[in-house]
Amino acid sequence: MVKNSIKSSRRRFIGLGTAALTAGAVGSPDTSISKMNGESGQKSSRNLLNVGLILGGQSGHSLGLWGRQINCTPGVNNVHYTPRRTGMYFTHIWCIDRKMGENFAKAHNIDYVVKNYDDMVGKVDGVFIDAFFNIPWYYKLARPYLEGGTPLFVNRPFADSMRKAKEMISLAKKYRTPIMTGSSFEHLAIIDVINQRVKKDTISGYVSWNDGTSDFYSHGLHGLWWAYKTAGGGINAVAHKTEGWDKGGGTTYVLYNDRGHGPFMGKIIHHCEHNQLICTKFEGDDHIYGYDLNMNWDRHMWTPLLVRISELFERGVEAQPDTYEQILEKTSMFIAGFYSTLRKNGEFVEPGELDDDWAIGTPFGHSGKPSIEIDRAYAKLFGPEKGEIKPPE
Repeated sequence: MVKNSIKSSRRRFIGLGTAALTAGAVGSPDTSISKMNGESGQKSSRNLLNVGLILGGQSGHSLGLWGRQINCTPGVNNVHYTPRRTGMYFTHIWCIDRKMGENFAKAHNIDYVVKNYDDMVGKVDGVFIDAFFNIPWYYKLARPYLEGGTPLFVNRPFADSMRKAKEMISLAKKYRTPIMTGSSFEHLAIIDVINQRVKKDTISGYVSWNDGTSDFYSHGLHGLWWAYKTAGGGINAVAHKTEGWDKGGGTTYVLYNDRGHGPFMGKIIHHCEHNQLICTKFEGDDHIYGYDLNMNWDRHMWTPLLVRISELFERGVEAQPDTYEQILEKTSMFIAGFYSTLRKNGEFVEPGELDDDWAIGTPFGHSGKPSIEIDRAYAKLFGPEKGEIKPPE
């Protein structure tokens, strides 16, 4: 049950800086929490942000990537780790698959495995929701933390319907809860170069290439949100043409409102060679701005995003990389692309014409591979969610 009496998180640190943290103040474990690493623990000497993780089960970037980067500790299974580059540490975890959560905690030296998804309210400085292929239930997982004022990172793609996206943003506004969602591509260093050299009010068109796209849901979104960060908002309509959202490839067309030089269009070409290259050519510019993600995945691709999340948890609303309106617009850009390919045969869809209740549904993993048991577990916990992509019988 949601602890509605708790209306604040461990956000006393906001404005004090990471060095002022006392990581031992997590609070005593109760009957809903399992202590993983002995009574002494390691919290008192960490001086890091205490962070909770909601792990989806069989999906999520924390499983193979973020866990070892954030906790930087070889666990019982000698998980590969990297040098510390953020000011946070996973101290608590909830997973829809309890056993998986316990195994993840042991492998990454996480202190507590909690019984209920809302048991971390008031006990941590911020929470990751990293379920990835279970977005129909993101808004329910987020609600107690938004109501409790706990800074929240909601992994892409944020929501599968505009109603759910608007509900989360409404709660974030009401309770002044810091909130963030994003693609790692939005925080690459090359983004700053583009934004310095290419003024958004002068853009008259662009072509962007998004390589390594296994499917539109999993990695096509990278291309959309990269384009949003480099070309800006003011989106009039979106069309996504593909042989199938789950097959990789395809092209997304984005129509933009007039910025003083007439409406213009951007084209995002999704390749599927798995080269992990993303680049953009703006009309009237001689440069092609790109980045090869194979250079160093940990250091250059994931770290900038994780640092921004750490800043959000430490500094609060002022550190949000996107406004509430921008989060809604880039979410509508993604949902409109799905609506275009699933309902409109690749024709343009205006985000404003989307029915707020129309939902993508559960994509069941990379290229449509099912994780039916996890989907059923969420449906049992929260009730089923309707969506265009139906779960297998």
